[in-house]
Amino acid sequence: MSRLSTRVTTTTEIAVHAASGPLILRHPRWSDYEQWAAIRQADADYLRPWEPDWLEGHLSRSSYRMRLLRFKKMVASDSAYPFHIVRADTDALIGAVNLTHIERGAAQSAKLGYWIAQAHMSRGHGRASVRALTRFAFDTLALHRIEAAVQTENEPSIRVLETNGYQLEGRARGLLRINGAWADHAIYARLRTD
Repeated sequence: MSRLSTRVTTTTEIAVHAASGPLILRHPRWSDYEQWAAIRQADADYLRPWEPDWLEGHLSRSSYRMRLLRFKKMVASDSAYPFHIVRADTDALIGAVNLTHIERGAAQSAKLGYWIAQAHMSRGHGRASVRALTRFAFDTLALHRIEAAVQTENEPSIRVLETNGYQLEGRARGLLRINGAWADHAIYARLRTD
């Protein structure tokens, strides 16, 4: 399969139609820092059981600036596409959804990750954002396979994947260090042909 037929730029935005109202997926910006840091700080205990351990300085301005530089390089090299999820009406940041570890050539695959702020859970934001990013991966990036790893206890995240057509493929033992311990994860995937 060939590379992209159209150039994906660092200004890519994706409109999302959620039951709760329109959302936009857009690449992280420097102007997002205050909202992002506030949400991550407020939700630290909520996110800790599900995310890899944060490095010291995770919420600092310098760390965020470095993250933005890495994101820009990843998009430019077609190796990852990070998106913040924002409400279209208020531009309020409510989470993130990312395609990472993009492999071209014979694989044409990527890994999917996402989080939603606790205050915005159970409103369909994650489901709609994953649906939109999945379409972007298949239709714009011409990928064949998207894989997501989720802890088996994370039922809301599993529902997001299953309602978007992702199928359980198995279990990866000790996949990621989460909250100080190596955690097993269920592996879900969706193919373009599903």
